[in-house]
Amino acid sequence: MAWKVIIIITVVLALAVFFGFRLYGISLPASLLQFSEHSPTSAFPPITVSFRDVRAVYATASSVSLPSRLKTLINLIKRTELNALVVDIKDTDGVYLGANMERIVTELRTEGIYPIARMIAFQDNDLAARRPDLALHTASGTLWTSGRGKYRWVDPASREVWDYNVGIARRALDFGFAEVNFDYIRFPSDGDTEDPVYPVYDGVRYKVDVMAEFFHYLTSEIKKTNPNAILSADLFAYSFLRDDGLGVGQRLENAAAEFDVVSPMIYPSHFANGNFGFDNPNKHPYEVVRQTLESGRILLGNSTTTAVIRPWLQDFSLSGVSYGPVEVRTEILAAIDGGSPNTWMMWNPSNIYNPITFLLK
Repeated sequence: MAWKVIIIITVVLALAVFFGFRLYGISLPASLLQFSEHSPTSAFPPITVSFRDVRAVYATASSVSLPSRLKTLINLIKRTELNALVVDIKDTDGVYLGANMERIVTELRTEGIYPIARMIAFQDNDLAARRPDLALHTASGTLWTSGRGKYRWVDPASREVWDYNVGIARRALDFGFAEVNFDYIRFPSDGDTEDPVYPVYDGVRYKVDVMAEFFHYLTSEIKKTNPNAILSADLFAYSFLRDDGLGVGQRLENAAAEFDVVSPMIYPSHFANGNFGFDNPNKHPYEVVRQTLESGRILLGNSTTTAVIRPWLQDFSLSGVSYGPVEVRTEILAAIDGGSPNTWMMWNPSNIYNPITFLLK
């Protein structure tokens, strides 16, 4: 019987380690909102890629934690026009900034690859579970969710939540990331958005004003300690078409005033039938990308912003329309023709990219 008890204890401990540390990251104790002090590596290989010239693909933390997948991505980037990799360091389920991530970033920099840390801000299952007092609730007191019950949210107006995200971004920069890319910097967009009870947001202030304040606080606080950090913001592509905040607080001019880079997520598959005059915009990648960017530049008008417009482009197939090298190259050409420099980021949730898509060096 003793050996059975030992086996059971061993298995339980192994599972605890797996789920608590996720093998490649860390999860904060429930009592903490700030990371402990971290001493950055003394001498990172220098960054030679300008943030104005980034051409990147996206990878999850789990992808880069696998040596074979990381090697494939590095080889792809070194052989082609690509020069950057976007890596999740915070998603809705946790934070991934363990020792392994630090080694990954150092390897990317050694290979001359520009490393970007992507982090989700307010859609946060992990923090909502640990700090329900910061989370959105239903009128009955349960945690409010979007995405058919999959996703919990923390209050976008909470200064404590802001500081939590500032702390994670600072730690990512300490790990050697050249840029921090912020996603889900908004109020919820789906589900019953009239239903949630906010612990801080009063429902009176305009959401665009709350987000504008957050944009300023986030960027100014990070740059107090990391003045050379490059900070980028992901926005709904519709924010380049409409100036009303989209009901989630995202206004292009407000983001462009604070961030170094603004990245509209221009995925033709995500536009509604009838947009741009097309029954199915997903079949018209050139027109969708170009017209979205041109519309955004009109919205910015005479703005004095120096923010780089670096779009996310679609490198995946959805809704019965296949996207391969031809369609993706068409998007790249449209982005350039739409007034952006040759800088973009490719989104593929599988993290598998066809080398034929990208120009060889």
